[in-house]
Amino acid sequence: MAPFSLPADTAFPSDKAAVLPAPLPTPSHGPGGSFTIASSTRINAPPSKCLDIVRNAADYPSWNPFCRLVKIDSQPSPPPPSTTTTTTTTTLPPDHLHLGTVFTFDVHFNPSPDSKPSTRSQERVSVLEDITDPSSKKVIGHRIGWVQIGPQPDWMLRCERIQEFVQVEAPDGKEGVTTTEYRNWETFYGAVAVVVRLAAGEGVRRGFEGWMGGLKKKAEEGGGN
Repeated sequence: MAPFSLPADTAFPSDKAAVLPAPLPTPSHGPGGSFTIASSTRINAPPSKCLDIVRNAADYPSWNPFCRLVKIDSQPSPPPPSTTTTTTTTTLPPDHLHLGTVFTFDVHFNPSPDSKPSTRSQERVSVLEDITDPSSKKVIGHRIGWVQIGPQPDWMLRCERIQEFVQVEAPDGKEGVTTTEYRNWETFYGAVAVVVRLAAGEGVRRGFEGWMGGLKKKAEEGGGN
């Protein structure tokens, strides 16, 4: 199977989140979605540090205003050492997200710090892999994604959230700083996806902006690198 990638000319909103003009495919569900909400920004920190923050479920309350609590519901059996890669290492603590981890988010559409959860969403990590440069075959970043588990059947609603962290050239004046291009999108599929967009699309869009800002701030703490 060929590695997943988006077309090279795919455009992401910069330093904000928005509904895209056309839905993007995801690794698990492919093309044919109803709509996609996406965001991107530059983070002055290595891709590995950004990924570690997203995988550390126990630390979400310290930085994430959108999904402020993550409860690990189950962990997969560790893979054999021969199949372990950079992003699927078994040395991380059990409160981290691994490929196959099932977990539940407390989702807050209201950005107020004292707001109650708007909803809870159970997810399963569907993608956890390195991103390699097609020409050099060198690892240049990482990708993590998760799919929602129910409660409705897939034909009604299914979605997948993908986050990519790819090393890019540092901006002018930032010599010696490792910089990451962060790209994030979630595509919604199924018969009631249009209803979800009307009912919760704006809350998700704002939430993605809060997530992106919190991640950037957390990753750049202490100089980022």
